[in-house]
Amino acid sequence: MAVDPWAGHIRAVLYGIQFERDPLDGIDRILEQVVRGGALGATPMQYLESIQSALASGKPLAGLLPQPHSEETIRRYLKELANRIQAII
Repeated sequence: MAVDPWAGHIRAVLYGIQFERDPLDGIDRILEQVVRGGALGATPMQYLESIQSALASGKPLAGLLPQPHSEETIRRYLKELANRIQAII
């Protein structure tokens, strides 16, 4: 089975919010530590492209990491993270 090229970046931005009651509460931390911090050697633009590809894929994203959030919640978080990344690039 082929691994989606965006999956690693999505896991990276999900990992830090998996225990947040509302993932949006951790978005600033993820933006700074993961996206701006260059986690996985990726640029903010690469994170943005990965998020956009993941959202467009139609594949379930909430199951990429064990966490309690619904697909709708994860997609809302990723959309907001994409908006914030666009604002800094």
